[in-house]
Amino acid sequence: MIDLFIRGMIMLIFVSGSIVISYFTTRLIAYLAPFAAISEFFLWSGTVVLSALLLMGAAYSYVYHGFGAQADIVRRRPSAGNKVVLTFDDGPSEVYTQEILKILAAKRVRATFFLVGSQVDKYPEIAQQIVEEGHEVGNHTYGHITVPNSPPSRLAAQIMRTNLVIFQNAGTYPLYLRPPRGLYDMRMRRIAKLLGQELVLWSLSSQDWHPRATKDSVIRRVVERASGGDIILFHDSGSLLGGDGATRRPTIDALGPIIDGLRAKGLEISSMEEFMVYPPEVTRRASG
Repeated sequence: MIDLFIRGMIMLIFVSGSIVISYFTTRLIAYLAPFAAISEFFLWSGTVVLSALLLMGAAYSYVYHGFGAQADIVRRRPSAGNKVVLTFDDGPSEVYTQEILKILAAKRVRATFFLVGSQVDKYPEIAQQIVEEGHEVGNHTYGHITVPNSPPSRLAAQIMRTNLVIFQNAGTYPLYLRPPRGLYDMRMRRIAKLLGQELVLWSLSSQDWHPRATKDSVIRRVVERASGGDIILFHDSGSLLGGDGATRRPTIDALGPIIDGLRAKGLEISSMEEFMVYPPEVTRRASG
């Protein structure tokens, strides 16, 4: 109850702070505007829009940079030289995961799949196939939950249940843990430490989750922006709001050309195991 209260207060501070900043910024713009009168509608609509932009900016900064040094969270490793890692979230999928596995096999690439426990229960043979083909698996919670909104008991159960179903069906213990949407809190960090799991986020998103994503947009974003030390995010299942339903066809169509493009840039696509051998940065900022 105390934990929920604290998290609620933090959210209230963020929201109210953004509204106050936006209100006075909008008033200042109105004061400096070259025309005489600005309607109240403009002032309040401007406040709402600016507040939303501030909150979106804060969320982006939280996901990709974090607040303060957090050496227990891995999102990129500059010390890994020219190595990059490919990761896939939200699977396994009956429709798309096996197609991705075929491409990875043809290109001789090892990847890491962050599995949703409920999906493993649905498609245990695909989870087993991922491991049998030499790929690594991580924990992505059982029901693709929003971590900060989850009570402590539910959060712990989601993580431990997923560890269990992965071990039972794929025969391996997931050494990595990734929160859905990159949203984590101190409780998840403590659980990861207790369970001997590394909290792994990402430094480059392919944005294949976007409804308007295309093969070309996914290729361009990844190949142009990737550099040594990046952990690259893709999806082999899921949808924007969680669950099945979204197409991952752009991901599948783009994957082969992306692998070729990364190699043409002199980047080596490695497994997470090889990637994590390198010593981490002295100070690392969290991403999610």
